[in-house]
Amino acid sequence: MSMIRDGDLILFQGDSITDAGRRTAADGLGGGYVAIIRGWLAAGRPDLRVRIVNRGVGGDRTAELLARWEEDCLALRPDVLSLMIGVNDVWRKAGEWNGQTHIPLDRYRRNLGELLDRAAAAGVRQFVLISPTTIEPENGGELNVLLGAYDAAVREEAARRGAVYVPAREKLMASRVRLPEVDWTHEGCHPTVAGHAILAQAWLEAAGLTS
Repeated sequence: MSMIRDGDLILFQGDSITDAGRRTAADGLGGGYVAIIRGWLAAGRPDLRVRIVNRGVGGDRTAELLARWEEDCLALRPDVLSLMIGVNDVWRKAGEWNGQTHIPLDRYRRNLGELLDRAAAAGVRQFVLISPTTIEPENGGELNVLLGAYDAAVREEAARRGAVYVPAREKLMASRVRLPEVDWTHEGCHPTVAGHAILAQAWLEAAGLTS
């Protein structure tokens, strides 16, 4: 059964993988998995007259999400919140970027919990938590392995809250092994069209919208 209801406002939040150029796109959705999901819903489930909003911001960690949560989440009053965050929390371990540093796992857990607590208190009915995907081209890279612990934290948070968990990381990494000749990401992190298609498919499956 789908967790999406007719008339829902679905808010997508996250970093550059969610952003995907949405701030220069005419429809505000960008060119990534959010736009693919929008297209599939329009074509495959026209009975679900949903409104989709993308507020992903490139470079964000959980800390930046917390700083803009009132304006870019709570004030929008979404029925469904889809959240994908964590890649930059880990990636900063490789070096500081724009004053940002690495967010350790325990702080990441606290930040994630606070984001979801505040959203639940504001009336969000359904959470969809997408696993952070990859950073390096090789699945076994040091940062990718570390990111696996952050993925586990997302999975645990989803189970604790009865949220939908989207195994995007697992699906993307499996695709990189199964079809290594396909460019799934540009540099190990940011998805190509093929990579975004994997994310969208994983989201739709987890949401109960495909067979």
